[in-house]
Amino acid sequence: MSRRTSETYAVPLKPSNLEKSCGQIFSKGPALTRDIFEKMQKDRRQIMGYEIETKQLWLLSGLLLLFILSTTGMIAMWFTEAFDNVVFSNLAIRPNQQSFNMWQKPIPKPLAKIYLFNYTNVPQYEIGNAKKLHVEELGPYVYEETLERVNIKVNGSHLSYQEHRVYKFMPELSKGRKQNDRVIIPNIPLFTAAALNKHAPFLARVGLSGLLNSLNAQPFLSLPADRIITGYEDNLYALAKSYMKLQNKHMKERFGLLGNAIGTRDDVVTINNGETDINQVGRFELVNGESNLNQWSTAECNDFSSSTDGSIFSPKLVRNRRPLQVYLKDMCRPLTYDFQKKVTILDGKIPAYRYALSNKAFDSPDRTPSNQCYCDLDNACPPQGVFNATSCFFGAPLFISYPHFYNADPSLKQAVTGLKSSPEYESYIDLHPTLGYTMSGKNRIQVNVQVNKAFGISQVQMFDDGTILPIAWFDYSLEDKTLPEDMVGIIFHSTFTLRSVEMGLKYGCLLTMGVTLFCILLVLKNRWTRRVRTSSIRPLRTEEERV
Repeated sequence: MSRRTSETYAVPLKPSNLEKSCGQIFSKGPALTRDIFEKMQKDRRQIMGYEIETKQLWLLSGLLLLFILSTTGMIAMWFTEAFDNVVFSNLAIRPNQQSFNMWQKPIPKPLAKIYLFNYTNVPQYEIGNAKKLHVEELGPYVYEETLERVNIKVNGSHLSYQEHRVYKFMPELSKGRKQNDRVIIPNIPLFTAAALNKHAPFLARVGLSGLLNSLNAQPFLSLPADRIITGYEDNLYALAKSYMKLQNKHMKERFGLLGNAIGTRDDVVTINNGETDINQVGRFELVNGESNLNQWSTAECNDFSSSTDGSIFSPKLVRNRRPLQVYLKDMCRPLTYDFQKKVTILDGKIPAYRYALSNKAFDSPDRTPSNQCYCDLDNACPPQGVFNATSCFFGAPLFISYPHFYNADPSLKQAVTGLKSSPEYESYIDLHPTLGYTMSGKNRIQVNVQVNKAFGISQVQMFDDGTILPIAWFDYSLEDKTLPEDMVGIIFHSTFTLRSVEMGLKYGCLLTMGVTLFCILLVLKNRWTRRVRTSSIRPLRTEEERV
């Protein structure tokens, strides 16, 4: 085969119609653009007696449109709540949104730090060798709380749910305290039985005393710390459960300081999700189907409609530093928190509003007359500094106070020795100053049991009637230093990113409005100058033209 026949020659391809069209556009594009601009410069329009070039007309129209938009934006950002309303709408607890997921399964896991009062001289007190009981504070026993809202039902702007909590012991935070530490504490079921039968017939009281002896029930129990906190089996408590079951009232399987909180609570709570009014977000609407309580003597004290669970509040109330209310089921009442001061969290990087529990929360009616409604109508009001929560615990004579009877009647500390003389245990929450959600806080309360002495019940004869014995105090804390990274990211985003966007829109609209106004005036000024110059060189009319 010859070399000529073995070689292959490339045959040139003809350009397609599309390639030809694109080539013409690129070759003629600059000329067409130049012609358009030249026609725009020659084309003129009459507007209100002014002759203006089309190019200037388009420029002026664009500037006017931009000026109107920037002015509208400036008014909306500076003089209305439009931006806030857009931001607040994301706080509404609506299904399939991030706010709903965070509400259903909160990211932060607060810590329950529990301090038990160990009674160290019970044998000596029972035989009369000690005039007063002595207590020793043991703790903290630290438990991490995981909350999930379950059995959720959505009805318009209302959410109904139950709370499910799990507590995990944290040995590394408990400072050497162990779950099997033996602690001696008052026998709450026994003191409850005595209180419920204080005014019973004498034979009934004697019969109760015999029943307690048969069960070997003593005024004090020695138990491991973890059982005291999470729950323990008790024969007297088992009898009480059987009795309450006959009355269609449900009690937890085991009795413990956290017994009511562990697992799924029986209470069904209905709140407002804030969809129609963001200032109602989180507010209680119903508790177990009721729109108010029926435990106190006045409608004001039975009202919980202005309360939340403490996780989120009305943004406007927080911004204006108005008092807030938190409903506590274990006290069957809302507690008022007042604005205290501005603080910073996360190493001083995030501003916050600190709200502190009102100093009047546990005041006696002598100090705060509005607390009169919380008194039991059949008994005297409790002394200063304690709250009677008997009606919230199936008749158990439990009283709530500040730790170590802080700010309470001095006589309360005289019943036992070992309490601290002047501790200050403040309860507070640190809120986001713009969005109103809780970022950190501490809630410190003490649980006490009252002795109701009655003739015929030998187990309580050693005590003075009305004595209030401390059991434990709780420090529920959500500390900023222990917040998970996801929560810290949300806090930084809602603090700085939103603030930057808001400032950018505010000053961006203001700057754009000013610049466009200046440009409009400049265009009009140049046009006026040209008109004056044109008028000054206009030729004089002839006599015939004047006639």
